[in-house]
Amino acid sequence: MQPLPLHSQKATVWCGFKAAFIVGPFFFEEIGVSGPITCTVNETRYESLLRNQLIPALQQRGCVDSIILTQDNDPPHIATPVKQLLNLHFENDRIISRHFPTAWPPRSPKLNPCDFWLWGYLNGVVYGDPIANLAELKNRITQHIHDITTETLRSVVERAILRFQLIGEYGGQHIEHFLSKSKPTSFS
Repeated sequence: MQPLPLHSQKATVWCGFKAAFIVGPFFFEEIGVSGPITCTVNETRYESLLRNQLIPALQQRGCVDSIILTQDNDPPHIATPVKQLLNLHFENDRIISRHFPTAWPPRSPKLNPCDFWLWGYLNGVVYGDPIANLAELKNRITQHIHDITTETLRSVVERAILRFQLIGEYGGQHIEHFLSKSKPTSFS
């Protein structure tokens, strides 16, 4: 007999991008007795990721003052310490999230490029072959993220802009059926 885990290895990962570059991946984990353990996102962990990883990475690239940060309505994203930190670095007019002047639309179609493209793409390439352990999973995620070209990022951002334009043109209605009629975009 050989014991096998009931569920496959999982990682909780944050990543963001703009047309020119990707920031991340940043993994949510804690160090346990036998090594890193994947953990869920809560307000403390999310605030720590912003303060210690994302904001310094954007400052290093000299673009924290030009970024518009979009995030969905998950509770950790709108916790008071998170909102205070975001206001300090991004100001109200460059944050799209609940409880900010520009709210993330409730029950919105997939507007965020990470949701409508990145996670699906990574799922397809990362899980193409069996994964032996959590370290291999994290390495594959990191490698495939670093392999994404600037041309691909630019194409994804252009597709996001199209989505926003269609939402404006159709008064906030769901747009998926309009996207299928628009010019297809291929992502590599």
